[in-house]
Amino acid sequence: MSPSHHVRNLTVGAVAAIAAFVAWPGAAEAQAGFQCKSTETQPECHARLKCRADEDLEDCQRRLRDAGERRDDQRDDDRARGSDDDRRGGSRSDRRDRGRDDDRARSDRRGRGGRDRSRRGGGRRGGGGDRGGFVANKTFGLGLELGQPSGLTGKYFFADKVAFDFGVGWIYRHYYYDDGLHLYGDVLFHPVSLASNPSFELPLYIGFGLRFWDFEYCYQNVCGYDGSVVGLRIPFGIAFDFNNAPIDIFLQLVPTFDFVDDDYRDRYDDRTHTGIDLSAGFRFWFN
Repeated sequence: MSPSHHVRNLTVGAVAAIAAFVAWPGAAEAQAGFQCKSTETQPECHARLKCRADEDLEDCQRRLRDAGERRDDQRDDDRARGSDDDRRGGSRSDRRDRGRDDDRARSDRRGRGGRDRSRRGGGRRGGGGDRGGFVANKTFGLGLELGQPSGLTGKYFFADKVAFDFGVGWIYRHYYYDDGLHLYGDVLFHPVSLASNPSFELPLYIGFGLRFWDFEYCYQNVCGYDGSVVGLRIPFGIAFDFNNAPIDIFLQLVPTFDFVDDDYRDRYDDRTHTGIDLSAGFRFWFN
């Protein structure tokens, strides 16, 4: 047997001896409590131990000894249950503490997320300009448009990146025709921002829409002919969208495909026409 085994066996024996030595005085005292004293008679011992009247002294001593052992066992069980309850209580307390920590962490993340979104958007309604994206910070605006056409224009964002724009104005001598009233409406998509900083966004937009143009024109030096157009529009442009002011400025090209109704077109059976309109303008945003 190796020296380490000898040391381990000696250690175990020493621990057992110490435990027996510590427990022995209590056990001896309990055992002595059930014995008769040398100075008393058996009836005096019977009376001191409070034995039952019909019970022999030996039976009484045995009953008392067994009862003491049961009490000791019960105390051991109670101590064991108390230790388990303490451990469970500690576990429940730990779980509550962890739950509170998790709640605080979630609250902190929500707070940081809100602050981060606010910083990224520079006060924008939905975020704005992150990683080349665009989110509108305005809802409805009206302004002026110059070029082809010229007149009033409006724009309404019904989603973060999608808007409806419209215009009521005039086109001057377009396609060799004379002046005429022009109406249009488009749906615009803003897929990307070409530039983004705290002062402004530069979103690129593209869309599709319809237009109506009612005009007059001249033919062989005779004026006063009437015509009209219903056409398709494909607007493509950029907008300088200021974050800290309720204003934007836009520049756009609009390819058109028109279905023409007038005497000249009827005569030569030429009822379609394509072209490109160019315009610029600004809007004041109310919200």
